[in-house]
Amino acid sequence: MSGRVIKIIFLFTVLLSTQTVPAQIMNYYWSTNFNSISSLLGGAVVAGEGDNASIYYNPATIAEAEQGSNFSLTSSLFTYYTYTYKDALGDGTKLYTDYFIAQPPFISYTYRPKSDSKFRLSAAVLTRVKEDINMISANSKYYDVLHNLPGEELYNSLFDYRNSYIDTWVGVALAQQVTEGFSYGVSLFVSEASIKYRYRYATSAYSVNDTLDPEIYPQSQRIAEGTYEEAFKFTDYRLIFKVGVLYKSGSWRFGLNLTTPSVYLFSSGKQAIRTELASNISLSTNDFLPDYQIFDGQTDNQLKTDIKLPLSISIGIIKEFGDNKKRLYFTAEFYKRIKSYKMISAEINDDITDDQIYELLENKDWLSFAYATRSFFNVALAYSWRIRKGREFLNSFRTDLTSIRNADMGEYSHYNVIKTVDYNRFHYAAGLKFNIKKSNFIAGGELSFAYNNNIKQIANFTDPVELNTKDNRVLQGEIKNDMSIMYWGFSVYIGATLNFIQK
Repeated sequence: MSGRVIKIIFLFTVLLSTQTVPAQIMNYYWSTNFNSISSLLGGAVVAGEGDNASIYYNPATIAEAEQGSNFSLTSSLFTYYTYTYKDALGDGTKLYTDYFIAQPPFISYTYRPKSDSKFRLSAAVLTRVKEDINMISANSKYYDVLHNLPGEELYNSLFDYRNSYIDTWVGVALAQQVTEGFSYGVSLFVSEASIKYRYRYATSAYSVNDTLDPEIYPQSQRIAEGTYEEAFKFTDYRLIFKVGVLYKSGSWRFGLNLTTPSVYLFSSGKQAIRTELASNISLSTNDFLPDYQIFDGQTDNQLKTDIKLPLSISIGIIKEFGDNKKRLYFTAEFYKRIKSYKMISAEINDDITDDQIYELLENKDWLSFAYATRSFFNVALAYSWRIRKGREFLNSFRTDLTSIRNADMGEYSHYNVIKTVDYNRFHYAAGLKFNIKKSNFIAGGELSFAYNNNIKQIANFTDPVELNTKDNRVLQGEIKNDMSIMYWGFSVYIGATLNFIQK
């Protein structure tokens, strides 16, 4: 086997192993809160005050619902966020995207059958996650890229990215108040998680000088190219169970909630492609690297998909003080790691490139995508102050750590993965709660922030060379750890819980 072919194989087996792009929202578990009160308390409601969101945070606290029924509709009046990536595609470049969303993320209903009943029932529809990131950058400029041709060539570059993820839950719950100070509850959710993902870049270089003699410069009449694309979409349906307990003693409240790993049911709308091409990359004036293309695309029964959620355990503490006018809330949630697995499992196809290249592929499972997470904690701290009867100030701070930082890919370390970055987010929320008779209303906002730097660039389109052997890329310059990322988000909340109390 020629050394040139082996070099090409090395190129496409490691070409994308360290690339990074915008954060994948499925890697964050505390990005969104639900319901009127819990949104302003940052989700620090495992020990209570979750109101109708108790079905999600701790079903045991549903037992505190009053006799009768209540209906809750919480709307994020709007959420606006921005992503800014500096030096992402080379020195002096900037990728920017923003996103605006208005949605009703939480609708719930809670019912207590009789005044002497110890049981409560609840049902809810909630949007746990919704985000759609789109970025595109295209540029044409003259560079001296092809080293065996005199002068500059026209160099074209394109980067195109989309990452859309929506996870909607529908659930029911049952809670029982065993004693005055102790209750338990269970929840069952069906999750519909849809993802649409696309990652693509393309580069080309060619001479616009028609005076070059093709006998001397054979490359002058050819176009050098390097392209890569991967894309998929599917919808997964899953089951998630929650079991919680609540204990109250004096001015203290303690809550515990266990969330099971997701249980796969079925998938729909499955499609996936992956392709890579390089052509007309020269080693010398009359010697070129062999052209190659790898392409695979599969649909429906050819693919198996599974977006897993981990086992998690949350604890909550609430302390009342100041003549019961003030409360301090604390919640922490531990997420167990998800062992590496194939999130998308495709059929192995030996007809995706020529036989010689296929035999040298390190991983012939070309179209499958692997995934894994680490074990970690998120924490939330909140404070409420009853200013006067029917008026209460709420505020909170919470972490929203990425689940994939330093995740162990294990046996799938050579598999393709979704191109993403791993920065940590932080959120601060504040607002007012108003009580009108038996119903309550809230108005407030939330500020979110994240920053990270010294990250490996996505590409280098500003200092391109024909063959970058250091990073095993064609028509790109040296990939540096110069990229920085800044994320800002702002949400305005408005919500209401309407109670219909039986006499």
